[in-house]
Amino acid sequence: MIRDALTPAQAAARWLARDDLDQSPQRERFAAWLDESQDNRDAWALAHRMWNVLDDADDSDLIAAMARAARQAGPGAFARPIWPRLIAASIALAVVSAALLTGVRYGVFEPSKPAQVALAKPSLTAVGAADYVTGAGQKSVIDLPDGTRVTLDADSAVDVAFAEGRRDVRLLSGRAFFDVTHDRARPFAVQAAERVVTALGTRFEVRLTPGALRVVLAEGSVSVSSAPNGAATPTVRLAPGQAFFAQAGVAGEVSRADVDEALAWTRGVVEFRDQPLSEAAGLMNRYTRAQIVIKDPKVAALRITGVFKTGDIRRFGRSVSEVLPVRMIARDADTYELVSTQR
Repeated sequence: MIRDALTPAQAAARWLARDDLDQSPQRERFAAWLDESQDNRDAWALAHRMWNVLDDADDSDLIAAMARAARQAGPGAFARPIWPRLIAASIALAVVSAALLTGVRYGVFEPSKPAQVALAKPSLTAVGAADYVTGAGQKSVIDLPDGTRVTLDADSAVDVAFAEGRRDVRLLSGRAFFDVTHDRARPFAVQAAERVVTALGTRFEVRLTPGALRVVLAEGSVSVSSAPNGAATPTVRLAPGQAFFAQAGVAGEVSRADVDEALAWTRGVVEFRDQPLSEAAGLMNRYTRAQIVIKDPKVAALRITGVFKTGDIRRFGRSVSEVLPVRMIARDADTYELVSTQR
């Protein structure tokens, strides 16, 4: 088993090198290690994120070489001779992490972004129908005329209406991240449902869900106020690292936010922290035509923690099967089912 002398990062590297996490007794030992501390869970999430980047970097000779070194350093059976390889694996993972963590966090190694999805003749000067729309599995990066960049999530739509002295956007559905160009003379306002989020130059996310709104501020300052056609509610100002959540007709509340986790989707990944497998599968389904189904309530209720690449359901299935007693079965070309491996 993993020895107490190992740091969480070293232990995560050790577990990552195993190929029997779906078998007893390693499955139970690994689950117990995860339950020991939040540090262990964080180390596993980071190690798993780094490994996914390695898998995606076959076109980079440098990264591919580091990946091969890490894999070759992977330990075998639990015996004293594994320690030199364990140290090598930990060093390899540490080197890769140092080289790639910034790239993962800020999108340096992110696959090329898809072209923006626009209607035939978008009108960017008047309120009307949606100007930019994404479908299932699509993510769009839009450069607006003022230099503001909008990252539009899957199944989302925005209407842009720039006029003299104003920069107005309506989020009609889904989620968008706004990297706003500073212009004190022209505030940048995003209307979503019954609220208006106003900024000068800042970075923030707005998300619409049925009957609710969420705003996460990454940088700068924004105010959240009532829309002209909405119920009157107090104006709220957010500081970086804060989130605002409100249901329709309710004043809403401000809370602390994990900005990296909230904005992971903009980097092509999603992060789960002790969430039901059914919820995780539902979010993964948002980013691909192929869909995951879970018919067994016991499988749906299993909890998952980790960072996963969006748009690759089969990889998600492989990763989940390493830490949970499940496996993925292809039912047809566009349907995969997660089933229990326990009898």
